[in-house]
Amino acid sequence: MKAKFFAILLCLIFLGAGSIDGFAQAYPTKPIRIIVPFAAGGSNDLVGRALAKAMSKDLKVNIVVENITTGNTKLGTLEVVKSDPDGYNLLFAGHKALMGYYYSGTYETKVWEQMSLMGQSGEQPYGFLETRVESPFKNWGDLANFAKQNPGKLTCGGPGAGGLMNLIAQETARAAGIDIRYVPFAGAGPSGTAVLGGHVDYRVCLVAEALPNIRAGKTRGLAISYPNRIAELPEVPTFKELGIAFVDFPLTLSYDLWGPLKLPQSIQDTLAKALQKAIQDPDYVQFCKRISYFPVYKDSKALQADIKLFDEKVGTKLAAFYKK
Repeated sequence: MKAKFFAILLCLIFLGAGSIDGFAQAYPTKPIRIIVPFAAGGSNDLVGRALAKAMSKDLKVNIVVENITTGNTKLGTLEVVKSDPDGYNLLFAGHKALMGYYYSGTYETKVWEQMSLMGQSGEQPYGFLETRVESPFKNWGDLANFAKQNPGKLTCGGPGAGGLMNLIAQETARAAGIDIRYVPFAGAGPSGTAVLGGHVDYRVCLVAEALPNIRAGKTRGLAISYPNRIAELPEVPTFKELGIAFVDFPLTLSYDLWGPLKLPQSIQDTLAKALQKAIQDPDYVQFCKRISYFPVYKDSKALQADIKLFDEKVGTKLAAFYKK
């Protein structure tokens, strides 16, 4: 009798374990929501939508992208931080966007340490310097020489009074031994208009934001923050070539896939595999090519190392810069 009882109990245990495994392997079984904490139409949003479409092919469920822009990325990010760790509420944003902890007070804590990270969807140079074609500055050397001969007269436009772009503008100028006046604008659109109109001498932006006017013959690049020159703009030298780098590693922008901190490892693995496949999808690759966003995959471990380096090297600079 006892033997029969234990046999039945053993069967129930095995069946239960099988059910648990089956439940874990079933993910996903319903649509997934990806929150983009920026407005629709921006590069973060556009890449997120292209990625969601590619990932849905592998995961076999619909992936809905939702823009939650309130609070300068805070509301959408914290919604994911506080969500159930079931894999159905994710965040798509670059870790540099979360560095408001250092300069704007957007976050009271290092929010990037409160989430799981599946990996990056690609990368692009973060800093790009651009001027109009009618400008007397044909290259960075011309611009630097003018600034040295005319202290305080050189103006550089960029998005917002705070943030990494402002820091890049100021630190690249300092590295070149020149003084500039940074002019903040509401975003890349207005700063681009200011360059075209000659209201600022040059601007700092993303490559993707500069390319349309460069291709139209209206502006030209002066310098790019990347390990090497890029195929789309082979004539534009890197910061390092010009000796104006202010950190000892390339500044790149990546859009990363995040989830709640206690997201089960099995779900993290499923999402990471889907992400890695998605960035090889022909449609996604073609989309990235159009905006000079390079579909380079980095897993969670490699990306966490990048974040740690950026935090240590640039985070302290941001904190010091905005305490002035």
